[in-house]
Amino acid sequence: MSPKVATPRRGRAPPIEMPRPEYYFEDGLRKVKPYNQTYLAHVKQRWVNRTVPKVFASEMPRRCTETMIVGIRGSIDAMKRGDVLVNDMVVSPEYILKGGESLRSINCHRHEPPVPDTPIRILEQTKDYIVFDKPHGITVHPNELNFFNTALEILRRDHDIPSYMHAINRLDAVTSGVVIFANVADPTVRERFQPPNADSDSGPDALVHKEYVCRVVGEFPDGPVIVKEPILQSAGKVSVDPSGKPAETRFERKWYDSKSNSSLVSCFLATGRQHQIRLHVAHLNHPIVNDILYNPDYRTERDLRNSTLTANGETRFYPTEIPPESQPYMPYYISSETPCHKCKEELESVNVPNPKSMKIWLRAIRYQGPDWKFEVDMPDWADPNVLD
Repeated sequence: MSPKVATPRRGRAPPIEMPRPEYYFEDGLRKVKPYNQTYLAHVKQRWVNRTVPKVFASEMPRRCTETMIVGIRGSIDAMKRGDVLVNDMVVSPEYILKGGESLRSINCHRHEPPVPDTPIRILEQTKDYIVFDKPHGITVHPNELNFFNTALEILRRDHDIPSYMHAINRLDAVTSGVVIFANVADPTVRERFQPPNADSDSGPDALVHKEYVCRVVGEFPDGPVIVKEPILQSAGKVSVDPSGKPAETRFERKWYDSKSNSSLVSCFLATGRQHQIRLHVAHLNHPIVNDILYNPDYRTERDLRNSTLTANGETRFYPTEIPPESQPYMPYYISSETPCHKCKEELESVNVPNPKSMKIWLRAIRYQGPDWKFEVDMPDWADPNVLD
């Protein structure tokens, strides 16, 4: 019997065919050669009665600026070249968008951030699901910066997993550990890994148990510690906030090492909010040792060690205040007047990221349900003698 597969909704345009990736490996990194990509979007209600440049600049501030669409200093702009189309037709930058129209950008030159070349280890694979050990530094699925350099696309290329596999659980790019992809179009498979009330209860009656391990600053309290601080996700930022969603984590210290002034802590999730463990240990004033987002002391020490280090080489996240034409990995409309600065950097081996900067000491070591359990080994940094 063939697996159930989700079908496209009626009236939806066919998906854009992606180019085939060309991977190469150097400097301890998996890299993707730059490629041209086409984007297709249907005009949303909030885009109606606005111009294309205004929509691009407001909706995609990390992808382009208005000048990239309409040109600067007399250059031939992307709209005149036919790189940005409305209903597959060339229109002027002053054209006012209407409801029901399509907006297509073609020949968009794209670089992807490199990721560590650590192999993805398969734990178990069937026609309905695949479980693997995600390495540090690799995002689970495509986002605005990465497409081919993601766990999903690497597995599709290297292990030929079917297109109907999608993530059951997600980990931050810098976090490693157990990840499950499954055929969520099949209700039986989906509910096996995502029971209806799996994220509503904690304690011994919870249907899905999630265990992580992290290494934090200082002497973490002995005995069980439960944190129930709500977590708010707003404007691209995540924080502990009374107006956020309920979140609960139980911690148990495994050891404390006075020489490194760090503790290894087991973490048991009752809920699954973004950055939940990272925020909760930071709330206890025991942030993860090498967490650039929530350990200000680590950021200060690292910057002192390398005064040239910037956000450009840090993780997949880049500050929006950097103009898109200067962003390290942004889709970009190139022409003879606006050549690609990233191609030049790669040719000259400039701003090559360090794989060690793409990890934090946080690992998902066990996911367990009513009739399944998947585990991975403890990380090397669970040894107190490992300091880097």
